[in-house]
Amino acid sequence: MNSVVLTAYNGMPYIKEQLESILCQLSPEDELIVSDNGSDDGTLEYVRLIAKSDKRIRVVYFTESRGVIPNISQALGYARGDLIFLSDQDDVWSDRKIRYCRGRFSKEPSLLLLQNNAEIIDANGKPIGQDFFSLRGCRKGVIKNFIRNSWQGCNMVFRREILALVLPISERVPMHDVWIGILAEKAGQVDFDSTILACYRRHADNQSAMHRSSIRKIIQWRFRLAQALIMKRKDIRRFRKEITSLDSLH
Repeated sequence: MNSVVLTAYNGMPYIKEQLESILCQLSPEDELIVSDNGSDDGTLEYVRLIAKSDKRIRVVYFTESRGVIPNISQALGYARGDLIFLSDQDDVWSDRKIRYCRGRFSKEPSLLLLQNNAEIIDANGKPIGQDFFSLRGCRKGVIKNFIRNSWQGCNMVFRREILALVLPISERVPMHDVWIGILAEKAGQVDFDSTILACYRRHADNQSAMHRSSIRKIIQWRFRLAQALIMKRKDIRRFRKEITSLDSLH
């Protein structure tokens, strides 16, 4: 079973196209969890409307904005699938994304987390001639990604076992993607796959995600991330032992 977790906040009008690109490749047994973070632009009402006629969609929400970390934590807590896909509200998925990713995990039983590449498009859906991997220098490495993160949540897919390690997501960390990515790599096998399986939309409301932060803010974030990771050391060791025990049974 596949669980797609989409966090939403004032996602109109782009969320319509993204939902279509996801739903067209879900089976009747799969689920799409949409967690709304207090939208006031009609996003929640739109998702509720289409959910009435599609039982694969599960809608959860906050009545007022609580921030990215509480929203993604809430959504992940509802996921029931053996594979969990993270999604932004304004991107567009390739129609082979789920099939391709399931194939990778089926062939590689030890793989815990996979990140695919994305073509960058403008607000109107036109390619701008860049892809996320080239722009951010995406590659494995705990130290590398601690210093300059190249994990991107909206292109992640991972086994549900990871939830026991990453939840609850510490509100001390800057973003959920670096938290999930680093913990997964410290716990087991991860991979950056350069195959483009989505279009990452850049527009006025998300431009800050692609811009560099101040040195002071980066240092503050890294310090808080380091503290949160240190507190997870015992959990990582325990998780490794559990995964090793499961692998020995296969």
